[in-house]
Amino acid sequence: MLLIDVLLRYPAVAVLLVLAALCIRDGGGRVQAWLGAGLTVSLAAMLIGTAPSILQPSFPALVVVRLIDMPNMLLLWLFGRSLFDDDFRIRPTDWGVAACYLALWLVLRLSDLGPIPPRPDWMPLGTNLFSAGLALHLVWTALAGRGDDLVEARRSMRLWFVIALAGAAGLNIFGEALFSRAHDGAVSTFRSALVLIVALWGLFWMTRLRAEVLLFQPAPKPGPPSPVSPKDAALLARLTRLMEEDEAYTEQGLTIGALAERAGVPEHQLRALINRGLGHRNFAAFLNGYRIALAKRKLSDPDLARIPVLTIAMDSGFASLAPFNRAFRTMEGVTPTEYRDAALAKAGQN
Repeated sequence: MLLIDVLLRYPAVAVLLVLAALCIRDGGGRVQAWLGAGLTVSLAAMLIGTAPSILQPSFPALVVVRLIDMPNMLLLWLFGRSLFDDDFRIRPTDWGVAACYLALWLVLRLSDLGPIPPRPDWMPLGTNLFSAGLALHLVWTALAGRGDDLVEARRSMRLWFVIALAGAAGLNIFGEALFSRAHDGAVSTFRSALVLIVALWGLFWMTRLRAEVLLFQPAPKPGPPSPVSPKDAALLARLTRLMEEDEAYTEQGLTIGALAERAGVPEHQLRALINRGLGHRNFAAFLNGYRIALAKRKLSDPDLARIPVLTIAMDSGFASLAPFNRAFRTMEGVTPTEYRDAALAKAGQN
């Protein structure tokens, strides 16, 4: 069993560290890359720290390794959200969640390693429930945005990501139930095998041999492609008419499926046009461009100065005030009320 553990555990550590290096080297400084690197390093530390006692590092190094592996679920939560949300950034609420999560794990880890008194009996269950909550929220985030996602590869990835996450959790629970507490070494080996499979899949996903590397020069680049292919010109005309003349975007809860039906085309063709032809990665962002433009015209109109902002938001296609305020502030940098005040003041001066 020890030999099997070594053959699974340390190749997984090596692959995870290679993934971390690729994230840092090729990630372009994106938040996804840094979170991915942190996640893989944390998972590698978990494998090193949970190795059979004969393979574990000496005590001071073991403490460091076990502290590094604490945030792996937290980093997975952040990393997954960063993959699926184009506007993702770590917000104050995320920092608060991270602080609570790490505080719980720090007490649990240090008490298990010996530097502090034994922790309360409820703490292991509490940290596991916390981790499960993060995993469930990540699943919800991945599935909730799938309908509006216009990047087809990412849209497919959402489903596979959820399946992989649920499968990994299920296999881990099954492994612990199968081997029981009396066989912790078998559970640890089973976990190493699981991490190795996921790490190899991640390596396959993130690496690709480019022909220009073998040729020692960039591949020849064709001329700039047309933004929209000729075969999509008629669809683009119908879409433009629906959005600009019929103002289809003012319909609350409009889905890309409903818009495709009105345009008379399959949904996947409309997705491809809006994504690759018009450069939008998210259907809601595509709609919000039109909705915010209409709202700005209405907010700037002195004749509509007494119309409530909520009415303008709903007339523009938003279902409530909160998402309107968020979308408006994201696009314009100010709230709708601030924008209206400045626009009406400028109109008054003229």
